[in-house]
Amino acid sequence: MASPFPFVECLVAIRARIAAVFILLTCLALASHAQQQQQQPHPLALDARSTLAERSFIGRIQAYYDESGKLTREQVDSPAFRQQFKTVEGTFNGGYVRGAWWVRFQVRASPEQVARPLENGWWLRLNAPYADYIDVWWRGADGGFEHRALGGMRAGSKRELPWSMPTVRLPEWPDTEPRWIWVRLAGDRTLSLVGGVSPLREQAEVQQELNFVDAGVTGMALLMAVVSLMMGIALPDRRFVAYAGYLVTLGMVFASSEGLPASFWLRDSPLAAVRLHNFSVCLHTAAAFAFARVLLDMERQFPRMNRVFQVMTLACLAACAAAMAGLYGRVARPLNLAWVLFAACIVPMCIVALRRNMQAWPGPVGYAVYLMMGSVHFAKNLQWLPFTLAAQASYAIGSILHIMAFFFALGWRVRQRERRALALSLRHRARLSRRVNERTRDLRQEIEQHHRTHDQLALALREQRGLLAMVSHEFRTPLGTIGGAAQLLTDDRLGLAREEVKKEAEKIGRTVLRMRDLVDTLLADEWLDASSGNVHPVPIDLAVFLREKIEEHNEGSGGGRIALQVDASALPALADEMLLHIAMDNLLSNAIKYAPPDSPIRVRACIRARPSEDLAPGAAGPCICIQVCDKGPGFASDDLPHVFERFYRSAGTRRIPGIGLGLHMVHRIAAVHGGSVAAANGPGGGAVLTLTLPLHAGSTPAEHPGHETRTALAGPGGVR
Repeated sequence: MASPFPFVECLVAIRARIAAVFILLTCLALASHAQQQQQQPHPLALDARSTLAERSFIGRIQAYYDESGKLTREQVDSPAFRQQFKTVEGTFNGGYVRGAWWVRFQVRASPEQVARPLENGWWLRLNAPYADYIDVWWRGADGGFEHRALGGMRAGSKRELPWSMPTVRLPEWPDTEPRWIWVRLAGDRTLSLVGGVSPLREQAEVQQELNFVDAGVTGMALLMAVVSLMMGIALPDRRFVAYAGYLVTLGMVFASSEGLPASFWLRDSPLAAVRLHNFSVCLHTAAAFAFARVLLDMERQFPRMNRVFQVMTLACLAACAAAMAGLYGRVARPLNLAWVLFAACIVPMCIVALRRNMQAWPGPVGYAVYLMMGSVHFAKNLQWLPFTLAAQASYAIGSILHIMAFFFALGWRVRQRERRALALSLRHRARLSRRVNERTRDLRQEIEQHHRTHDQLALALREQRGLLAMVSHEFRTPLGTIGGAAQLLTDDRLGLAREEVKKEAEKIGRTVLRMRDLVDTLLADEWLDASSGNVHPVPIDLAVFLREKIEEHNEGSGGGRIALQVDASALPALADEMLLHIAMDNLLSNAIKYAPPDSPIRVRACIRARPSEDLAPGAAGPCICIQVCDKGPGFASDDLPHVFERFYRSAGTRRIPGIGLGLHMVHRIAAVHGGSVAAANGPGGGAVLTLTLPLHAGSTPAEHPGHETRTALAGPGGVR
């Protein structure tokens, strides 16, 4: 009868066949293992003709794990434990254990060695850099056992050879019988063992190669750390600073992992050397997490992983304290797991960062090398991979490659930053050029606008001058009419001389004269401004000119009280006659205005030597000096520095008509002619105004018998 569930029956049959095959393979494996366990490894031959590889431990040793760590050599050599030793096919890797590992192997001298022993004997090379305690036993010639104590926790000064790699000199056996050697490995760090037997020269060469590799990697890391630190400070860039810290810790790891501190400066302090190595591993792990955070900018690109890496950094720093306290055995496994997880996580993050920015490709290259290096090395420490010489050397090779890759990545980043800065600078330069062109165009427009405004102001000024001239002209006409009418009113011949009418008429006349004088002064100043650049000098005899001018003023407001004294027969000058009229009118009017009504006014003209303070560059020779002296109040000492300023009047003369332009115009006219004007107080009171003009070059002082060379009566002064 057919089964209602044929599919189920088929699955049951297949499962039964698979179980049978599995049981068969298990039996074969156990049988093979038992057969392999029963086979004894070949002894190490003390034969100088063999190679280094033929005298190594590979395939020649047996190992047993003592979980309690308390077994003695006699116990493990008993028949009960002797059968539990298992042959190690490759190199020995015990990993992190609580107890101890026992390793045994046989050594046999060759006939040549028995007949002719080597000069320095044979040496047992025990390369177990992370083992804290290494104990070696063998049976001596007298039948007793000899013991040697080595390892990181034993003082290096007590070793037979003060090298970082533990070495033991073997005795000279008298026959070719194989002899057993027992090695016990214990400690908190990973336990591994490679080595063999070698002559002393060969032993020294192996030690030299190890020292060269360790010193090379350490020196390269420290040198790159210094360069990175200098670049980080100079740029500045915190990535270079973080990389410098990472390289320093890497150099510490390499220097301490092969026992260099214990071989040089900590030979008698094994505990300090071991804890230094443990501390270096923990610190380097923390530096790796911190450097990865900075290099990949996790705070911005991977905020969640950034928090994870922060926690891991703090945990590794806490592990540093535990290592210094002697608790490295409890944190060693988690620390190696952290390295493997770190290497497995960092590359995917680099790939994500690379997808976001293709220019960051050197970073993933460095971390890819780091992934291969770290995964192999720490998986080997965790016994996930077999311990081989290639795995042992991978860490040094990978360290060198990833140091170069990371430095190239940082340099590439700096180069990209320079390119971005250059592109930004070019954009700013173009933008600045556009702004400069725009500003230049605006400035040109402003300049053109300024020119137009200037032209408009010049036109307005010309119109203002025209308006002033027109107003003055139109103002003088009614003033003239008023003046004429006032004269008619004061004329007795008309028979209209009532006292009241005469008095008012006199007021009208005085007002008209005052307004006319003001208008004339303003017009003269305006005309002087307009004609200052158009002087028309002509030869003038100032003696004749002064007589006519004084006579004119004596007939007018001077009342005949102006006296003239000329100390030369002729006073030739080259001057603008109109400007001289304005200057002398202002000097004489100033004296008449401020002197008492009946006081005399003295005008003196002479030829004298030009004062040194009046000499211009290239000017020399005599000059014409005209002095106007009155008996008025003179000048106040505070007013002298300001006497020739435009519109300046002293406080005591405000009641006297005037606008402060007379002496200012005299000063300008004198400067135009190359002369000067000075104001001072006379010895007996009153004001002294001295006008100096150049003597005409066509005549000499000898032609004028009245010439004298007196000094001026008045120095520089001011106006009223």
